[in-house]
Amino acid sequence: MRYDRIVHYSLSLLTAIGLVFIFSAFTVPRLVGYLVYADGELPLHPFKPFINLFPILLLGFGVYFLLLYWERVEDRFLSKGRVGKLWRTLKGIKPGTLVVWSVLFTLLLLLVVFLEKFVFHLRVNRWLIGPKHMILVTGLAITVYYLFLAYQFSKSSINWSKVLTYSALFWVLLILEPDVGTTVLLVFSFFTLLFFRTPEKIPLGRWGIPFKKPFRVFYLFVTAFLVFISFFAILNANVKVQLPNPFEGTKFGHVVVRINNWLDPFRDVTASSYQIANSLYAVHRGGIDGVGYGFGLRKLYMGPTVHTDFIFATIGEETGFLFSVFIFLITLALLLRLIVISYRFEGLFEKFFTLLVAIETFSLSLINAGMAVNLIPSKGWPYPLISYAPFYVLFYIIQLGIVQRMVKRRYNEIF
Repeated sequence: MRYDRIVHYSLSLLTAIGLVFIFSAFTVPRLVGYLVYADGELPLHPFKPFINLFPILLLGFGVYFLLLYWERVEDRFLSKGRVGKLWRTLKGIKPGTLVVWSVLFTLLLLLVVFLEKFVFHLRVNRWLIGPKHMILVTGLAITVYYLFLAYQFSKSSINWSKVLTYSALFWVLLILEPDVGTTVLLVFSFFTLLFFRTPEKIPLGRWGIPFKKPFRVFYLFVTAFLVFISFFAILNANVKVQLPNPFEGTKFGHVVVRINNWLDPFRDVTASSYQIANSLYAVHRGGIDGVGYGFGLRKLYMGPTVHTDFIFATIGEETGFLFSVFIFLITLALLLRLIVISYRFEGLFEKFFTLLVAIETFSLSLINAGMAVNLIPSKGWPYPLISYAPFYVLFYIIQLGIVQRMVKRRYNEIF
């Protein structure tokens, strides 16, 4: 088998670690409550995340291994009879046409999600079945947008009207949900590819307008800003600065509230800042080596996000700093390997798509772990493969499967 083993084993390890800590964060306290205190919950309720997650994982890894063994599947099942004839017809469709169809289908789903807000009188909606909070389409939107960007930027002549039109549609529909975080991720990904794909200067007569230099200054500014707010977060325990909230009462009011909670995580521990306050308590209690798997207490007070957005609080409390560093090292190995693979690809489509997956890996892991220790304002992003986020996990596994498929096709370029 020709595939990248670092990506493969990092995927397997992070998924296994995620299942172990979802069990500790969600199942253990509810199972103890049912068995010891007989609180009336159904016996299957403690295992609800696994009932939802296991089919998603089977589907995700099914697609992942299907991409790895595609030649065998094609030879055995798609080469004869009517199925073979249909498959040969489908293979004749141009990749660009498939990408555009995928984009239009995804935009249609995002439009349905937006319209459901008015149909079901929802203030915020990010799910395809809004009232039941089922089928999150964000992971699909990220994957399809990355395929679209990579394909368009790999062309010798970029169709800027198409790129900007479809990009604007993605951004606007996501911001209307509202999903500010995913919109920022897609915009950042777009400008990163723009930096790599465009020339040093835009020609203008005898002279040229510098193009990449402003981007370098921008990314330097972003890096300096992240370092600044990280140090500020460490020192802000005695700073009680609070921002006014002009968006209070609107669907964007929570953004300022989260910034104020970051500035003072103990400002309202019984309401808006209870999650971040309990997360800090948990990490502090865990120390270097943790209190022991399953023995964390702060997860009892963190509400429904203990196994999703704030799963690192449980990891920090129960296994401590050392195991948290181990998880960071696995994620770092995956991230660096994706960057190396992207650098070694000669084809621009493979190079850009792998780079975009690396950007997503870095962004999600940084935000999720950073907000657990209040280094950055909280944002509802999952840690890749560890947090309970079934549809995020599904499409992230598929993204890694697409990268593995590219590695297999261009194995001699990578190794």
